[in-house]
Amino acid sequence: MMKVICDYKDCTGCGLCAARCPKHCIEMKPGFLGHLYPVIDQEKCINCKLCQKGCPSLQYIDCSYPKKAYAAWAKDAQDYVTSTSGGAASVLSQYIVSLGGVVYGCSVLPNIQISHIRVDKMEDLHLLKGSKYVQSQIEYIIPQLRKDVKQGLPVLFIGTPCQVAAIKQLYRTMPDNLYLVDIICHGTPSNQFLKDYIQRNLKIDAARVTNVKFRLPNEYSLCVFEQNKLLYKSDNLWTHRYEDLYMDTFIDGCTFRYSCSSCHYAKSNRISDITIGDFWGLGKEVSDKDIPEHKNGVSCVLPITDKGMLLVNAIRHSLNLYERPVTEAINGNDQLRAPKAINNEIKRFRALCHLFSIKRSYQMTIWKILLKRKIKQLLKK
Repeated sequence: MMKVICDYKDCTGCGLCAARCPKHCIEMKPGFLGHLYPVIDQEKCINCKLCQKGCPSLQYIDCSYPKKAYAAWAKDAQDYVTSTSGGAASVLSQYIVSLGGVVYGCSVLPNIQISHIRVDKMEDLHLLKGSKYVQSQIEYIIPQLRKDVKQGLPVLFIGTPCQVAAIKQLYRTMPDNLYLVDIICHGTPSNQFLKDYIQRNLKIDAARVTNVKFRLPNEYSLCVFEQNKLLYKSDNLWTHRYEDLYMDTFIDGCTFRYSCSSCHYAKSNRISDITIGDFWGLGKEVSDKDIPEHKNGVSCVLPITDKGMLLVNAIRHSLNLYERPVTEAINGNDQLRAPKAINNEIKRFRALCHLFSIKRSYQMTIWKILLKRKIKQLLKK
């Protein structure tokens, strides 16, 4: 019987194995730091090995260098200001739905459940907006996605590169009506850590939470909402570092999956039809003086395949779109070159987590920094 699908440190938690198992004997359960890993029911397993045959971590998947690079943001002012970066994902989603298609993207569900959902109406696309600095679950939408593709609907899937890799593993030849967009990913904390942090550290009942935001237009702040009521807002990460445990451990890479440090997709050759994210380093290689002001951020749009290029051309009328050197986009973003490496601080933090809480482990990891801050505060008094 199958005991292990892939090495624990290589598993991306995509859940494709659980979605494809004909006997439904694989369940994704929390492991270290709350990250989900497949657990196989040995009594039900028939050793068909479909899980291993489809596992992205065990297969070579083609990646390609970007055809072009664009700095972009939505022309619609409301769409722009309510999006993170420049709203490229929102414009792509609107286009697919306008064709009668469906979009699969990450959303915050009740009880602080971060999962991919299916959206086929314009009025529901707002549910997919905003950056999610947490790993979502995709295994539950895979059967419906396959059904939509088979029926010939235009289907857009937006996710992390490892999630896109899982979707690609569903097909020997990519269907013409399936469009894959990957988000430039810096690494993923677990859904369980986010939920535990909000409940235990912030003392907010998960049942009350209707939305969680990780970024505002002009600052990096964790915000927790009950309907339109703001229950919690952290200080801006750029001006108040080490004020919010969740955001701090995310920035330092302490709570990422093991696989994030050896990610196969954090490189210039990309897994999807289009890669999108923040355009860091804009203007570093070629002057950007002719690009208008963009106070609420700008998207980096990298068409990878011919299909991706056609999709970008189809939405260019809805974007402020400026071609840039591909190397400018790559050199401005670490995760377009290599994954975040595990440094000594991360190793120390993870070792301590086996003995102490995440909060205590992190404090013990950065105690020198906290001590210096405390001394500065005392000297100011």
